[in-house]
Amino acid sequence: MKRHWARFVGGMLAALTALLAFPLAAGASSNSQRCDIRDFGAVSRDESADTDAIQQAVDQCSGTGGTVLVPAGDWSTGTVRLGSNMTFLIDDGAVLSLHPDIALFPETIIRQDEGTASVRAALLADGVTGLRIDGAGRIEGNGEAFWDEDFYDSGLRRPTLPRPGPVIELANCRDTHLSGITMTNMPAYAVRFHACSDVSATGITIRNDPRSPNTDGIQIRDTSNMRISDVDIRTGDDAIVLKSGQRPVDNILVEDSYLESDDAALKFGTSSHVGVTNSVFRNLQIRNSRYGIAIFMIDGGMHQNNVFENIDIETGGRHLRQFPIFIDIDRRDADRSLGRVVDTVFRDMTIMTGGASLIAGNPEAPIEGLSLQNITISVSGPIDLATASSKPRGNIEIEGQRGSVDYSSANAHFALGHIRGLSLNDIAIVEQHGASTRADMFMQDVLYDLPLDSDGVSR
Repeated sequence: MKRHWARFVGGMLAALTALLAFPLAAGASSNSQRCDIRDFGAVSRDESADTDAIQQAVDQCSGTGGTVLVPAGDWSTGTVRLGSNMTFLIDDGAVLSLHPDIALFPETIIRQDEGTASVRAALLADGVTGLRIDGAGRIEGNGEAFWDEDFYDSGLRRPTLPRPGPVIELANCRDTHLSGITMTNMPAYAVRFHACSDVSATGITIRNDPRSPNTDGIQIRDTSNMRISDVDIRTGDDAIVLKSGQRPVDNILVEDSYLESDDAALKFGTSSHVGVTNSVFRNLQIRNSRYGIAIFMIDGGMHQNNVFENIDIETGGRHLRQFPIFIDIDRRDADRSLGRVVDTVFRDMTIMTGGASLIAGNPEAPIEGLSLQNITISVSGPIDLATASSKPRGNIEIEGQRGSVDYSSANAHFALGHIRGLSLNDIAIVEQHGASTRADMFMQDVLYDLPLDSDGVSR
C-alpha cells in the first residue's frame, strides 16, 4: 500500500542556498626530505614500541615540508606528537598498532577556548598548520587490550580502565588534512577535529565491532570550514558526530560516503551548548543503524540552517526501536534553558525501516522552520511502537526533566510535535506487507507555514 502526503511551501530557508567554500586536501609536499622511521631505530615485528623512533623522525621533518615515512611492515607506538608543515605517511602495507601498554599513552594537555583538556592520543597535533596524515596503510587500535577482561560478556556499558582516545586528536589546527588511511579495532574515538578550521577527511575507512564502546568514527567539535568525503565508517558508536561546546560547528560539508553504526550514523550530539550551523550533508548511504540522522538539542544551543539531501537510509542493528530521522529539544538539567532547532531541510531521501521517525520540539521551544521534501518511506516488519521504550536522550546518564515531552509511542510512521512552520512536499509511505495499524502521521501542536495568495491571504 502506498500513500502520498503533499503540502508545499515556497520561499523558505533561502539562506541555505548560499555558496559554501570547503577545504580540499593538497597532495604530499614536494620537499624531497623523507624521514624514514627505520633510520631512527624503528624495527618491524619486534616486541618493543617504536614510539621514540617515530617521534625522532617527526621532529626531524616537522616544519620542513618533508615526509615522515612509516613503511610497509608492522610497527607499534604510544603517543606521538605531530608538527606543522609536514606529511605523516603510513605507506601501503604498513600497520601501525597501538601498543597495549597504557603507560605509553600519558594524559596530555591540549588547549581549549576557556581552559584545557587532557587526552590519551596515539597521533596528537595541537595548534599546527599544514599537516597531512596520509597513505594506504592501517592503524590498528587493539581495542580489547584496553578494556576490562571479557568486556563483551561482562555486562558493562563502558570500560572502566583507562584507554587511548581519540586515537588521532587534531586540536586547534588549521589547513590540516587526513586522507586514505584505514583504522581498525579502535579502543575509543577514532578521529577528533577539536577547535579546528579549514580541515578535511577524505577516503578514510574505519572498521569497529558494532558492540564496541564509545568508538565514534569522526567527531567534529567546535570546528568550522570542514569537508568530509568518500569515507566508509562502520562502528559501534556514532559514525560521524558533531558537538559544539564553546563555539559553533559551522560550515561543514559531509558527502559521498557510507555510514553504519550501532547508534547514530549521523548525529548532532549532546553537549551542543552553541550549535551546528550552515552545514550540508548529502549523497550518503546509511545502513544497519539505530538512528539514520539524529539531532539532539539538550544543552541550550541553536542548530540552524542545515540541509540533509539525497540520503538513502536503512535502519537496523541490535536495538528494537529504530529512528530513521530523530529530532528532540529537551533539557539536560531542570534549571537549563531550552535550545532551538531552526530552518532544517530534509529532501530527496529514501528510507527503509521497521521503526518510525520522531521529530519533536518542546511546548516552550518549538522547532522553527522544518521542511520535509520528496521522501519515500518503505516500512518492513513494523514493530509495535506502543510497547517500545521511551524516547532516547542521547546519553545513558541523562534523565528526563520538567516539561519533557515524549511522543515515541505514538503509533505513526512520523510523530511530529511542537513545530512552527512545517512544510511537507511529496512524502510517500509504502507498507511492504499491506496495511498496518499505524497512522501515517501523528501531529501535536504543529503549525504549517502556509503560502500567501496574491491578496496576501494564507490558503
